[in-house]
Amino acid sequence: MKGKTARSARGGQVLIEVLLMLPVFLLLVFTVMETGHLAFRTILLHHAAYEVARIGSLSATAIAAPGCPPPVVNAGKMKTVGLSILKGITMSAITEQTLTDPQEGCPNFDVVVTMMQRVPMIFPMTGLILSNTKDRRYRLLKAQVRMPIERPLFK
Repeated sequence: MKGKTARSARGGQVLIEVLLMLPVFLLLVFTVMETGHLAFRTILLHHAAYEVARIGSLSATAIAAPGCPPPVVNAGKMKTVGLSILKGITMSAITEQTLTDPQEGCPNFDVVVTMMQRVPMIFPMTGLILSNTKDRRYRLLKAQVRMPIERPLFK
């Protein structure tokens, strides 16, 4: 009888150890899975920003004229394309002057697209580690892509 009670006490000790370690183990597993989810969503956001910058670069009106007027970007078309690729994004697009073309003497321009998206945490407890918002339920992802605007040569 004495051996039987010692064995059942050890079973209780194992149960307590498992109950103490289970949350730590689950947090580790959920954090790895949530990191994969956030990496996937980051890739999607960067791809969407790239496509919108490409559309902005191709649809920009760059005029080859004396005085080198800056190109005009079709922001409405870019926003439509961005929202058709990903829902719930915040997007901004600006044109930035870059280096001067030595052959033409005019500055070149790039379209810079910045996209942000709030991605919800889908696994429990991972917001404590991976979230960057106050309520610890979302992660704000940001992608920025720069694309050159081609302009015809004027001589």
